[in-house]
Amino acid sequence: MRIRLSLLVLLVGACSPEPQQATSSDAGVGEPLPFAPSGPNAAPDPSTTGPYPVGVRTITLVDPSRMTPGHTTPRKLVCEVWYPAVEAARGQPGVAYDLHDALPDDMKPTIPAEALGVLQTDAVQDAEPRHDGRPFPLVIFSHGKGGIRMQSTFYTVALASHGYVVVAPDHEGDTLPDTLREGELNINTTVDSFVDRPQDVMFLLDHFEALPSGDFLSGLIDMDRVGVSGHSFGAITSFRAAGMDYRIKAVVAQTPAGYTLMQVDVGTPMEQWGIPLMIQSADLDRTLPVDPHSLSTWEHMVSPRFFLRLATGGHFTYSDLCILDVEAIDAALEIDVSNVLTDGCGEENVSPEVAFPVIRHYGIGLFNTYLRDSPGTGALLTAAEGTRLGGAEVSFIGEP
Repeated sequence: MRIRLSLLVLLVGACSPEPQQATSSDAGVGEPLPFAPSGPNAAPDPSTTGPYPVGVRTITLVDPSRMTPGHTTPRKLVCEVWYPAVEAARGQPGVAYDLHDALPDDMKPTIPAEALGVLQTDAVQDAEPRHDGRPFPLVIFSHGKGGIRMQSTFYTVALASHGYVVVAPDHEGDTLPDTLREGELNINTTVDSFVDRPQDVMFLLDHFEALPSGDFLSGLIDMDRVGVSGHSFGAITSFRAAGMDYRIKAVVAQTPAGYTLMQVDVGTPMEQWGIPLMIQSADLDRTLPVDPHSLSTWEHMVSPRFFLRLATGGHFTYSDLCILDVEAIDAALEIDVSNVLTDGCGEENVSPEVAFPVIRHYGIGLFNTYLRDSPGTGALLTAAEGTRLGGAEVSFIGEP
């Protein structure tokens, strides 16, 4: 099976007046938008692009208090940051992520340059950040085991377009290059990452809470409106971090593990967190099956709680993987990952064209409802909306 190598169009260009000159402190203030962002009086469609053009920058942060096992320097977090940009960025060429470029230099000769594919986005490299008079909510996105920070651009870029600063770190020691180098999924790195990943999230929150005035994100982030989201191991990370850090106000967890695992070393039971939680799962998931994983976690979630299931979705339906040529990737790698690559990307699975709008509708919808104070969006978090978008593919339970 050869799946088309392109992203769905996430951001739509719109005609707008010529932007006025702005300083870094007032860039974007007062600039018109094509429609109102989500808020107390607005509920734009969360399944598609929001009103903001999106900028992106890659930053590298170092946590001097920790060292990744097997490394000799302090723990490093390379992060992709997507954010609302000024109108001058609208319609400009977007970043294309060549996944081969993400490999360490010593690995590049061993894998064909064309093998891993390219993810095209409409996020504009180093675009001027937009300041709208009020800072934007922050969402930390955590990738899956052996994944990479730009693994879900269909979701993260769209989220930024709705008025969020979205930060996705590479979890050092548990990334795509780490997995390819080891040739297998290493249980030792899994145990290390189980501990390190929530600490990564909390380190990032500490960092953004104390930004110096000259930082490009200074004044852009509202630390009173913080969410976390992630896929697979990233979903575990999201739940664990939320149980450890009071600053997290909402969680969207895609294909998580079971409750018992996620609760290890988390002092407060999930029933007492008091924040909105959403599980997004897939009935054909072979990696972390809905029963017992998502179902056991659902039993411990209390209102406001939400549960999305895709009938023919698989584990990797919740990533950009299924829009790449999975056969070419499998053929290029020296390790057998065919079963992993087709858990969600096979002919029996829901297509990205159907799955992606549904995933965005409920994921972005939850954040818009609770982090952007949009009751109108909350009214869209219904089973009927899922049927409208995906027919019988979608089942949804919402208990606001």
